[in-house]
Amino acid sequence: MRGYGTRYGYGRGQGLSAVKGLIIANAAVFVLQTLTGGGLIQGLGLMDRWFAFVPGLAVENLQVWRFVTYMFLHAGLFHIGMNMFILWMFGSQIEVLWGRRTFLLYYFVCGIGASVIYGIFNLFGMSAWTPMLGASGAVYGLLLAYGLTFPNNLILVFFVLPLKAKYAVVLFGLIEFLSIPQGGSVAHLAHLGGMVTGFLFLRFTAPRLAKGAGGGLTDVQKAWRRFQARNRIRVVRPDERPRNGNGQDPGPRTPEQTRIDEILDKISREGLQSLTEEEQDTLRRAGKR
Repeated sequence: MRGYGTRYGYGRGQGLSAVKGLIIANAAVFVLQTLTGGGLIQGLGLMDRWFAFVPGLAVENLQVWRFVTYMFLHAGLFHIGMNMFILWMFGSQIEVLWGRRTFLLYYFVCGIGASVIYGIFNLFGMSAWTPMLGASGAVYGLLLAYGLTFPNNLILVFFVLPLKAKYAVVLFGLIEFLSIPQGGSVAHLAHLGGMVTGFLFLRFTAPRLAKGAGGGLTDVQKAWRRFQARNRIRVVRPDERPRNGNGQDPGPRTPEQTRIDEILDKISREGLQSLTEEEQDTLRRAGKR
């Protein structure tokens, strides 16, 4: 995995990083949760009853704080341990690239979106009164962002299977989608909801906000443009150019082809994140042809 801390400056600001702050907050809440009868103890404790996401209470009783507070509650050490590990591993690099404020905005948007989608599909019946807790919805949103931003970085899926991030995200999303009908104690729909919300945010909201803001929001827009460039580029390198019917090269390269080759060589040396806006636009134009 490539590191970006030196290049961008961690968190783009002074003080505690967003990732570390979230981990500390989740750990502190987990201690309180355990002391009040939840967490490590079987059954719902006082904090669980008041702050877990329960669709019926959140919507019908207008207890809207539950759309956010559920993200800081967890059901056991393994639950919080895995969520915080993934938050640290993937969230740290995303925060470096986007900045602290944009990272927190995205994190909470994904978490709230996960509860909204979960609530829409579970507002009626017995599931409307079943508590949901955990930061997994927001964490799955971070997985999506990581896969879009660093698609070729290798990660160990289930700690044993090395996959490129872009394929790992697809695999995780597919697993959650196929697991929804099975039900159980895991809120697979919330996990998938976090990814869907993250995708919608990156695709539509972030570019519009970035027009009137700088800093991290502009970087979100750039990250999405880089993702689009990766999927649209269909560039022919010099040794891959089509030949005429006699198998001969049709002619010398144009200035535009030369410019494209220079940009591709820069990607090979420094990575896609090093491209300027002009270079990204050049590749996008080439990819549309």
